[in-house]
Amino acid sequence: MVQETDDFNLRLDRAFGLLAFIVNRHLVHHMRRIALELDMDFESAYIYGTLAHMNVAPLLYPGAQPDEMLDRDGLGRATGIPVRLTDVAQVAGLPRETVRRKLEILMAKGKVERTTDGLWCYAKDGLDENIVKFTKQTIRRFLATADELRATMGRVEP
Repeated sequence: MVQETDDFNLRLDRAFGLLAFIVNRHLVHHMRRIALELDMDFESAYIYGTLAHMNVAPLLYPGAQPDEMLDRDGLGRATGIPVRLTDVAQVAGLPRETVRRKLEILMAKGKVERTTDGLWCYAKDGLDENIVKFTKQTIRRFLATADELRATMGRVEP
């Protein structure tokens, strides 16, 4: 995490327009990639991501080593913890019916599963080659954007 100092804030203010352009270019391009490469509308992608995070967040803890949590393929050792539809809707800040409808569509695509007691979880089998490739490319692009932001801030006189 970047420590906010007077120097950091001054550089941020002085380069704000360029920094905003760099980060927004990354975000807009990422949203376009979601639509094209994952064949998902933005709401479905948001709900899918929210559900997956809710499923795995209780399994992650501060300071944990990757080897403790991940298998040899880099995936979680433990199965995600299923959650209620109401909780997904509340966390996502979307109407319950919208979330239910989108989860049903995602389930038909094999991306999420519903337990016998009505709880929802991302489908581990839904993490196909396309999503892995997409995520790896996202990480590369995100890190490149972070490098570009740092380099731009480094060129600003405090």
